[in-house]
Amino acid sequence: MKYRNTKDNRLRRVFIIIYLTQLALVRIFTDKSIFFIDIIVGTIILIFMYLIVKKYTVKRMLKYKMENVDKLSGEDFEEFLALKFKKLGYKVKLTPTTADYGADLVLKKDKAKIVVQAKRWNSKVGVEAVQQVVASMKYYNADRSMVITNSYFTDNAKILAKYNEVELYDRSRLYNLLEAQNTNEMFNKSVCPKCGADLVIRNGKYGYFYGCESYPKCSFTKNIEGSNNNHNVK
Repeated sequence: MKYRNTKDNRLRRVFIIIYLTQLALVRIFTDKSIFFIDIIVGTIILIFMYLIVKKYTVKRMLKYKMENVDKLSGEDFEEFLALKFKKLGYKVKLTPTTADYGADLVLKKDKAKIVVQAKRWNSKVGVEAVQQVVASMKYYNADRSMVITNSYFTDNAKILAKYNEVELYDRSRLYNLLEAQNTNEMFNKSVCPKCGADLVIRNGKYGYFYGCESYPKCSFTKNIEGSNNNHNVK
């Protein structure tokens, strides 16, 4: 069973190497009469340093914007989601990289269990991700399932998710998660006031904005803050 190569695990390995190096140097250069005192003091200092660096790393990751998320590896994306859901009050478990049975994260809150498949992709996410998370529900005895991506979903994936009651979080809904301070904000799905379709984040001449998913049939837009504007939609 192989576990994820997350930032926290990499940080632990660095401090373990430093600790073992410290042990070797203290044993060679320190008088035996104060050997154990030096080891205890050194260990306390290293633990203190590890906690400070870890706190800084977590704080930094929680401030990630979409452009930061786009640069993450798949495993770092999963760790980022885990941190974000913990911040929102969920109990989170990252599954192993092998034998994960279709789920990358298992969330628990208010007696409900949710399995999550995370996809940090550049292309659209297809039906495979939906199939995987559906299969994981029975294994983990979950009540709900989600697929979260920084990209978008194919039409087939949307159809399969609808019939299996899988919640899809594409780039526009991921933006809500990045900005959310509570679960109500996270599940706030923007809807076009003209046609009722979902609003998705697009990139235009003046930067990112919300545009109607049914474009070009509907050309409604609004900026991230909520006021209407006249972006050139891509």
